[in-house]
Amino acid sequence: MKKFLSLTLAMCMALSLAACGSSGSSSGSGAQSGGSAAQTEPQFDENGYMLMDESYLSMAAGSAGGGWYVMGAAMNDLFERSMNVHMTLIPGGGSTNPTLVDEGGDVQLGFTYIANAVAATEGKYDYEGAQCNNLKALACLNIRQYLGITTTADYTSVEDMVANPKSLKIAVGPRGGGNEIMLNRYLEQLGTSLDELAAQGADVQYISASEGYTAIKDGNVNTCNYQAAIPLSSLVEALASQKMSFVSLDEATAQKVADIYGYSYDYIPAGSYQYQDSDVGTLCDTVILVVNSSVDDAVAYNMAKTLAENKDALVSAHASFEALDPQVMAQCGIDLHPGAQAYYESAGLM
Repeated sequence: MKKFLSLTLAMCMALSLAACGSSGSSSGSGAQSGGSAAQTEPQFDENGYMLMDESYLSMAAGSAGGGWYVMGAAMNDLFERSMNVHMTLIPGGGSTNPTLVDEGGDVQLGFTYIANAVAATEGKYDYEGAQCNNLKALACLNIRQYLGITTTADYTSVEDMVANPKSLKIAVGPRGGGNEIMLNRYLEQLGTSLDELAAQGADVQYISASEGYTAIKDGNVNTCNYQAAIPLSSLVEALASQKMSFVSLDEATAQKVADIYGYSYDYIPAGSYQYQDSDVGTLCDTVILVVNSSVDDAVAYNMAKTLAENKDALVSAHASFEALDPQVMAQCGIDLHPGAQAYYESAGLM
């Protein structure tokens, strides 16, 4: 009976991919889609993976040592153990990754946020004049990442920081990262920017959250801006030895930013961190994986399958994967890669 069901599923997948015009085989490098005149039906192994040639892929994550980098390493390891693929992980950023993936030469896969992916494919905001036409979605990781601002100073709001730039020493994240961009978009509604605050005397440091919290403990900055899932390990560690307060965003202002750029306004629940006694209102976005459209259908199919069917292995590597839900993996805000779509359809996830 199991063999009959497996054969039936394989036949359905073959018909589905044939209808999409899939080649069903890789080019050898894994970075180029079929493209030959002859169309072949995909074949599957005993575990339901689509047969594919040996492939080489690079994934753009976030800054080295950050959450995305650790999660990327875990996924790359899982891909290599599950598929005939060799993975390379490189540092990246939330807004730069779509462009890197779209170009497809050195990077074929990467992390980003739904709002960034939508803007990239539509050629809006940071991607104006640089529309990403080769960008497709692989999977929604369902990881909501919140903008968080913590401080050892007496600031009670971002507006207070803007009014006192000469006393502000803030780590904002790498340029082009989601946290730096999201904070700048909030500041835009206040008629200023990080560059403007620096010109007025603020010490603005473009370093990662982990580096920022080390700087807070060392007394080199008094405020740290981050975008991360709950809990952020470097913040938890810093709070063990340094008391900080949590700064909420003004709801009306934050909602304007959310409406313009496609973010959500939400709350970091009270008690998520030490010294956080109340909900913290802020902006957030959801993490997805994007992939170049030229990646073989078989490779994209197998990567989607690997992620959907190995949650426990991913959670053991990074707690943020606890949010992974196969039921919403296809909900990415942009078009899915045909190979990934074929997997979700076959698994009843669309």
